[in-house]
Amino acid sequence: MSPRTKEQFEEIRQKSMQAIKEAALELFAHRGYFSTSISQIAKEAGVSKGLLYNYFENKEALLEYIIMEVVNMGEEMMTALFKSQASPAEKLREMTEFSFELVQDNIHYWKLLTSLAFQTDALEGLMPMLKQKQQAAMDAMTQLFDEMGCERPEEEAFLYGAVMDGVMLHFMQMNNYPVEKMKAYILNKFIKD
Repeated sequence: MSPRTKEQFEEIRQKSMQAIKEAALELFAHRGYFSTSISQIAKEAGVSKGLLYNYFENKEALLEYIIMEVVNMGEEMMTALFKSQASPAEKLREMTEFSFELVQDNIHYWKLLTSLAFQTDALEGLMPMLKQKQQAAMDAMTQLFDEMGCERPEEEAFLYGAVMDGVMLHFMQMNNYPVEKMKAYILNKFIKD
């Protein structure tokens, strides 16, 4: 048997990190961040604690990795969207559709993020950066609503955010939530073509 290549080692590393991340998401979402141990995460991921510690210094570092992955995904989408030549209404439509798709495809992320909103001490080290990014997103949304000709763009941005948060929360909590119907309703409510 020939020795593994760097690419093979990287592939194994990525698969192990993915398994750890998915196990942590599942456990954090169902048991809570503070009630989940590194041992439980390693067992759920099918890796040794030593391997887990090889990738993540501690549970906080693992949580930061998970949170930053979501933050970076959102930032990349927002950056690409706001650089595009699409109309403001089309940008809002794309952002809304992307947000619905993201939550539907990654329900454990959003359950975790929702639960962490009420466990701010778990995110203590990340809070200043997260608040800064949240403000930047709100500023971008306000600008977007201003470009759409809204009389009160800041209030419209806050309302849009609250409606989206509420719909996503209901989707996570309720069986048979009418996701597509609500997406269409939001698009119709906020986009005046």
